[in-house]
Formats: sequence, C-alpha cells, structure tokens
Amino acid sequence: MIIERAKPSDYQELKQLWLIVFDEEPTFLEHFFATRISYQNIFVARKDDKLVSALHALPLYYHKQGEEHPTSYIVGAATYREYRRQGIMGKLLEATREAYDHPITLFPAVRPFYEANGYFTTSSVLSFSLEAENRERENLAVQYTFHDLDAIYRKATSEEGALLRDNEAWSFLTEGYEVLSVEGGYAFISEGKAVETMVLSSDAASSMLSLLKGRGITEVRTLESSPLANLIGREKGVPIPMGMSTSKELQGVYIAEQY
Repeated sequence: MIIERAKPSDYQELKQLWLIVFDEEPTFLEHFFATRISYQNIFVARKDDKLVSALHALPLYYHKQGEEHPTSYIVGAATYREYRRQGIMGKLLEATREAYDHPITLFPAVRPFYEANGYFTTSSVLSFSLEAENRERENLAVQYTFHDLDAIYRKATSEEGALLRDNEAWSFLTEGYEVLSVEGGYAFISEGKAVETMVLSSDAASSMLSLLKGRGITEVRTLESSPLANLIGREKGVPIPMGMSTSKELQGVYIAEQY
C-alpha cells in the first residue's frame, strides 16, 4: 500500500472514484474538479498500482475572536467498497494531519469513525420544529449577492467563529440549496427544512420566521446565540452536532458542510 499526494495523471481516477462512491451528479462533479482540484492537497492510497482511496484537503481559513487562521477542510474522503475496513482511510487521515502545521476540519458522514481518528465535534446548532401558517403574508424576501450572504454569515458567527467561505463556496451552496433572504438574514432550504439560518437582529428573525412559516418549512436550524433562537425559545431547541476538527483551538467554531 502506497500513501502519497496525488499527481496530475490521477485526474480521471480521482473523478471515477468520487463518481462511484458518492453516485455524484455529473454537473456537480465537473464543477468541483474544474474549480477545486489541487493535487498537492489531495492524498491518495494505491494498491497494485490502482488508486483505491483518496481525500481532498481544501486550503481554507476560519475566523475566531476577530482573527483569521489557516485550516484544511477534508471533502471527498472515499474508498472503493472492496478496499474498506482495511484501515486505509485512517492512514490517509494520519498523512493529512502530519502534512500540515494547522488544524484539520471536516463535516463527517460517519461521526464515530472520525472520533476514533482523533477528531472532535466543535459546535452544534439548535433545531426547532415549525408549524406552517397557511395564510397570505407580506412578501418579505429580498434579493441577495454572495457579498450579502458572506457579510451576514461573518457577523452572525463573529462571537464563536466559523469556517470561512469564498465566492466559489457560496456558489456551491446556492446551487445546492434554495435560498431565502430577508433584510439581515438568510436561510438554506432543503426538503422542507431550513438547514442553515443566519439572522443579525430581532427584526430579521421575525421576518425570517414569518417567511419560513409562510413557505411551509417544518424545521429550522440556527445558532444557539441567534436572535431567531431567542424569538422561538432556546429551551425548545434540540442540539444538532456540526463539523469536526483535530484541534481544541476550534472549540465553538461553526463548521458546516461545504465545498
């Protein structure tokens, strides 16, 4: 078994591995490999000259207490089915951790596996159940830009910190989720749930809650410190664990799934 960094000649094998393991939509796959490919930040495992496992350690930053710090964010951690349960991914995670001086972060598909490999959950959000209100409401939605979303996100997470997002990350997110935006807030919608909701004030919280209920959204997830949690009642919220890191320096830092 050979553990090493990827090479440009691995391009097709890396795409094939991702496509098969994740059954990925071709449009997303092409977007990711066109914008995020960085061979020096991809770690692979080879067996008998075949690429059997890989992960992408995207170079990113997180902010905390007014300062920005480097991190690597793992995505696309994949192993062909016939090579699983052989410790291969654990070796890739170890190689990634040893390659950098900064913390490693990720959003886990299988949390116990990453816990066993030295990762801990940095933060959680609160999930609230909503009852739809089937009555006509004022249209509170507003148009947004990536700059608008980023400004809200940074300010909403300024207290505890968060993994930062560039324009490409916002592009992936807005392509993958429906976005509802009000003055001073936004929500990502998936399957009738607001899976990420950021608001900056009680007025934004009220507008967002009204908009979500009017749209028939049944669940909303938001930060514990959010004005929206205060409006609904924090005691009603159910904690949902978020991303993970190798370093206790990221305790409290918000890490969500992103590309």
